Amino acid sequence: GDNTLTLMDKGYYSLGLLNAWSLAGEHRHWMIPLRKGAQYEELRKLGKGDHLVKLKTSPQARKKWPGLGNEVTARLLTVTRKGKVCHLLTSMTDARRFPGGEMADLYSHRWEIELGYREIKQTMQLSRLTLRSKKPELVEQELWGVLLAYNLVRYQMIKMAEHLKGYWPNQLSFSES
Repeated sequence: GDNTLTLMDKGYYSLGLLNAWSLAGEHRHWMIPLRKGAQYEELRKLGKGDHLVKLKTSPQARKKWPGLGNEVTARLLTVTRKGKVCHLLTSMTDARRFPGGEMADLYSHRWEIELGYREIKQTMQLSRLTLRSKKPELVEQELWGVLLAYNLVRYQMIKMAEHLKGYWPNQLSFSES
């Protein structure tokens, strides 16, 4: 939709796709880890670990994505999280409106969402290939039930973390809750 930021996994890295994503709506932004070996030119330093960059597109990408030009301008954030250097590419190029540290924090939350999916699939035993229900409306009902149960456990984890003082909810074990 419009006025959105989509946090993408590195598997979606394609300058053609990212460009098309931005053009598909009003203020439709993206953030994705920079592909290893990606070549770019630094245009301007926006802050510490924060640069406006230009990435060249390949002839193959321009053929596949007709609206794609010879280059894409983006913002490159270089952050260290848990001792690991991470390079994030984003279409949100206004450093005053979108501070780099806050942008990097947003991407960290994407990982928390991935962990949530894993908890649902593994801990709540949804790793089997199919759900029990056979009718589409019952499959949907079953999925809503799983999400409700997951969120109720998460809510209890929030209450427990508040009670324990000094703990964040994501520091508590989902399976032990």
